[in-house]
Amino acid sequence: MTTGEGARALAKWAFFTLVFVVAGLVGFTLPMFEFLAAMLLPLPIMLIILRFDARYAILGLAVAGLLFFVFMPPTLVFVLLFRYGLLGILLGLLFKNRITSGKILAAGMAYAGLAALLYLNLSYLTGNNLFVMGEEMHGALEQAMAAYRDAGMLNNMPADLQESFSRSIIATYELLFPGQYIISAVVLAAGTYFFARACLARLNYFLAPGLVFSMISLPWYSIWGPIAGLSLTLAGDNFSWLLVAKIGKNILYMLLWLYIVLGLSVATYYFRKIKIAWPLKVIFLVFVVAYPPISIAGLVLLGLTDPLLNLRRLAPPG
Repeated sequence: MTTGEGARALAKWAFFTLVFVVAGLVGFTLPMFEFLAAMLLPLPIMLIILRFDARYAILGLAVAGLLFFVFMPPTLVFVLLFRYGLLGILLGLLFKNRITSGKILAAGMAYAGLAALLYLNLSYLTGNNLFVMGEEMHGALEQAMAAYRDAGMLNNMPADLQESFSRSIIATYELLFPGQYIISAVVLAAGTYFFARACLARLNYFLAPGLVFSMISLPWYSIWGPIAGLSLTLAGDNFSWLLVAKIGKNILYMLLWLYIVLGLSVATYYFRKIKIAWPLKVIFLVFVVAYPPISIAGLVLLGLTDPLLNLRRLAPPG
């Protein structure tokens, strides 16, 4: 590498590192940009991997970490580096080695979920109650429920039950907050993956064929997930193990959304495959939209049975 090439490489590395630092500072000091920043943060580190290698990416994270410590508390620095920085390294290595799209997406989402779970565990070990919201969030939920009442959305409910209903909604949100936190991390990682593909496509980088939504599947042994969640819930309720019951309910809550997505994949597959007149398909879609409880129950049932019965006769996921 000549002196000029080395200088250009150093400039690119410094630029991507600076983008990571600026995005982190903007996203976590200005709440309005937090969601977008969290989704885009891994991309500069991923591009360092693709342009250079993992050593440069780790060095970039080290430099960024030192700068973050000047402006942020250690907890936020941990989240930025461990959850988003290492996710960028993982995605960069997978794209660089031309892994299939489904495996890249699955690995990124799995890592994000595990990183969020680790953060929750560390928070619990330091004495924080994961099932009790802070005063600010609690007040925001109370204001939201008051707005629903003022808008007349609870008029069909007796006045003496409206207050208890509001309290039960807030209590449920508190109970399922850990699961919601992990789900948010997984969804953000999925968004990062699709942003990364779009970015690399613009750069004319080699990309494996995209993931087909109607072909998403889970292995048969994934059924142990709901079995574990249900077992923990029943054991916790039966023996008054409050923490065990809460963990089981959060597992079931997270799997509910997973099986809704899987069920929607199965439904999309057959919606396209079955040859019937379009007016009948439109009527079916209207029914699905008009009766959400029935539709959601049907999607969950499809999602639960597909790993066991392979309803679409797909090849087992590798």
